[in-house]
Amino acid sequence: MRHVSHARKSGMNHSLEKLKSLVEKRATSLLTQTQIPRLDILKVCQPTELFPEIYQPLISLILQGSKRIVIGDQVVDYRAGQSFITSVELPVIAEVVESSPAAPYLALRLSLDRALVTELLCEMDSPLSLSETRGFCIDQVSEDLADAWFRMVRLSDHPQDIDLIAPLIEREILYRMLRGPQGAVLRQIAGIDDRFFQIRNAITWIRKHYATAFRVEELATTVNMSPSAFHRRFKATVGLSPLQYQKQIRLYEARRMLFTELGGVTAVALLVGYESLSQFSREYSRLFGAPPARDIRTLRQDAQGGLPRELYDPDTITGEV
Repeated sequence: MRHVSHARKSGMNHSLEKLKSLVEKRATSLLTQTQIPRLDILKVCQPTELFPEIYQPLISLILQGSKRIVIGDQVVDYRAGQSFITSVELPVIAEVVESSPAAPYLALRLSLDRALVTELLCEMDSPLSLSETRGFCIDQVSEDLADAWFRMVRLSDHPQDIDLIAPLIEREILYRMLRGPQGAVLRQIAGIDDRFFQIRNAITWIRKHYATAFRVEELATTVNMSPSAFHRRFKATVGLSPLQYQKQIRLYEARRMLFTELGGVTAVALLVGYESLSQFSREYSRLFGAPPARDIRTLRQDAQGGLPRELYDPDTITGEV
């Protein structure tokens, strides 16, 4: 695997330190859902094992600790003071690396509003680079951006102001990110770049028809691309080939069905497109670390132990641990 390290600074700026203190006081559980739309707080008190999940389009900002994400053949490390953004539904395997009860992993997670990003781009008066082809990016958070995050979280102290002011601060956060190094990735969610729009259409098709066998050449034709260009750009965007992406979506959907008791292993394997039960069990074990029945039994035990259900249900995952 190719290792990509993004650690750039040993310390955090003043606004980040204030934001960390603010978030620490509000993090009451593993997942704390704030009163602010689409904004959550994550707190993990010990390192975790590699955990497969699907990131929906989001921005994640680490305030304490560090994390490692495996995306296709890439290993990405990021830590306190850095934000991660993805503009596509991204299958990953992730683990919290640095965390302890005394210094837990703390992060903010904001699900992206495509309509708002598009609106901002239409109002901006200068073109932005289209050079970024990946659907994800990590970068250091500036002082001004950290201050905007701080003001957003602090709104939870004044719930009467949230409806009016939260959308304004969210616009500021997105605006500053569009103007910064992560802007090229963020703008992809709006579909303004035709090249990325074609890949997003293909991703949408695969997610809708994950149980249907397809030929890459035919899907490339559907989105008006040559097979070679389509395969190359798809893998550059999500870190996986189209067929690898479909396989992971099938397995995540199978896990969701099994977790929510929508059928037995054999029935679920057939529903998600597998003709061979042994192949399904083998690929499921390779991705999730255990055969289907054992894996689901463990997830249910963990959920009964008090961990939020949405962290284990791939249908409701909107981001990361």
